[in-house]
Amino acid sequence: MESSAVHRILLMTVALTVALLSAPPALAVAPPTIDVGAVPPDVTGPDQPLEQKRVCKAPLTLPGTNFHDPPWPNTYLGITQAHKFATGAGVTVALIDTGVDPSARVPPEPGGDFVVNGGDGLSDCDSHGTLVASLIAGQPALTDGFVGVAPGARLISVRQTSEAFEPKDTQTNQDDPNATPAAGSVRSLARAVVHAANLGAGVINISEAACFKVKKPVDETTLGGALNYAVNVKGAVIIVAAGNTGGDCAQNPPPDPSIPSDPRGWQGVQTIVTPAWYAPLVLAVGGVGQDGAPSPFSMHGPWVGVAAAAENIVALGPSGEPVDALSGKEGPVSIAGTSFAAAYVSGLAALLREKFPDLTPAQIINRITASARHPGGNFDDAVGAGIIDAVAALTWDIPSGPSTATAPYAVKPIQPPMPVPGPDHGPIKAVAIGVIGLTLALGLGALTGRALRRR
Repeated sequence: MESSAVHRILLMTVALTVALLSAPPALAVAPPTIDVGAVPPDVTGPDQPLEQKRVCKAPLTLPGTNFHDPPWPNTYLGITQAHKFATGAGVTVALIDTGVDPSARVPPEPGGDFVVNGGDGLSDCDSHGTLVASLIAGQPALTDGFVGVAPGARLISVRQTSEAFEPKDTQTNQDDPNATPAAGSVRSLARAVVHAANLGAGVINISEAACFKVKKPVDETTLGGALNYAVNVKGAVIIVAAGNTGGDCAQNPPPDPSIPSDPRGWQGVQTIVTPAWYAPLVLAVGGVGQDGAPSPFSMHGPWVGVAAAAENIVALGPSGEPVDALSGKEGPVSIAGTSFAAAYVSGLAALLREKFPDLTPAQIINRITASARHPGGNFDDAVGAGIIDAVAALTWDIPSGPSTATAPYAVKPIQPPMPVPGPDHGPIKAVAIGVIGLTLALGLGALTGRALRRR
């Protein structure tokens, strides 16, 4: 081979190497694709037969707790002052959770049951939904300092999950991620979202998260369709928890600063958290402690939008009295989790829907994120745009922004139906003329064919 040819090959190799090194990084996981035509039916009931296999849990009170003062998030997040501007009056909040035990201070309306056939959603074997509901819209009392974020809002309870209930058929194909109980929960969640939207919810709170490995994704087609339907068709603001570490929820690494083209760290995502990763169609909420630092259990990801209080939570139990603990393996533990952070943001969304009734879901989310206390660098994967500020969200002069979210996910459009020809109502003579014409044409064709064969 001539030296000039070798030289050209070396130059081409170097050029190709430089191009590969300078090309945008391939994402480890791409944002989800939404099929707007995959909306599941509005049918309640479990995705598969369930039965109760655990005893119900009740919240507790830590020794020496003083409930006379407002809980720390009410001051830290500006909730107490925010009630000067709005209480959530006239706004319907649907809670998709473990159900709610009604009390005088947490009076939800029945919204249906996806755990037990024929249930109404007003039963909570886990206490989780009751605690979340109280943070969103719990009523004040003279005996303590607790009050929910939007005490004037109307609550609807939709029971969609419960740790106390498990599938009757526990034999599943572990190699098929779509056969797992978590995948079944995603399918029923999709139907619950459609159901809540059809009930007229202006805000939908989903304080649950399912985690999947990037290499074992689950078919979430109906969930994407349901979320799009609730937001872009029915006009609901959907607030979701970022999720807590543990089990299948392995923490995602932070963005790699050496890859400036991927500032939110999509390339490093190892764990998909749903429905949180459907942001900005939904607002995903991470957790912080009383010092403002991200909670160690709060899941990170490029989809996290804002953060709120998630540690040392005070809420109302089934009796309507304040509680601050749950049963742990070694005794009572303080209430904590991004579920409760999401509840604070859902309450704020209800306040905003009251004060700004003409804003779209995307514009409500924009007010929440634009008024948050931004972290260094303006955003990160732990707290998103920062910790919410209820007073700022309600009072700042913030441009409305686009009416719909600028989505990083792909949207699969609905294909128009094939045109169907209408019935022929023409006069009979037209049919006769057509038949005669066809007969003549066939006759001429035959004569022409014979003439051609003779040549």
